[in-house]
Amino acid sequence: MRTSKKSQLIQAALEIIDKKSLDALTYDSLAKASGMSKSGLLYHFPSRTALLLALNEHLASSWRASLLEAAGAPPEELSARERLRAVVEVLSQSATRADLLLALDTHTREEGAEVWDEILGPWLLPREEILADPDIYLLYIIADGLWVHDHINSYDLTTQERRALITAALAYLDSLPDVSQAHF
Repeated sequence: MRTSKKSQLIQAALEIIDKKSLDALTYDSLAKASGMSKSGLLYHFPSRTALLLALNEHLASSWRASLLEAAGAPPEELSARERLRAVVEVLSQSATRADLLLALDTHTREEGAEVWDEILGPWLLPREEILADPDIYLLYIIADGLWVHDHINSYDLTTQERRALITAALAYLDSLPDVSQAHF
């Protein structure tokens, strides 16, 4: 199957962000990287906001696909423990620089946050449940920490170290007695 122009542009945009920065992503830089004219870019992304929204939609859809693959079923067919296990497995992988920069930017853009909430909401414990289930939410914090670790520390975790930490997090999940009562 042939990759669409829009998909190629999204990949080129992610590469710019990954190699340089989010600020380096401009119509000029994307036109140069993709070989497409600026008017061609405007056809697919009429504004920078539209481009950033498309990038967030792409990444959120990738996360959903990874979660479905890890869990083996959609969230509504899974127990709370099975959903949480998939979340820990998937979110514990190291973020790309583009993932991280877009995630940070999303918190300043309501439309970007809505994309993530819609796609990932069924997999995550709602904020209202943090105080009721702090042990469960702690697992999200562990997974988030593993996700950003390599970008905020002076060394990257090895595959073996990361796997050991994920195994420990999953053992902690298995030790929790009442995950089935979690409201997510």
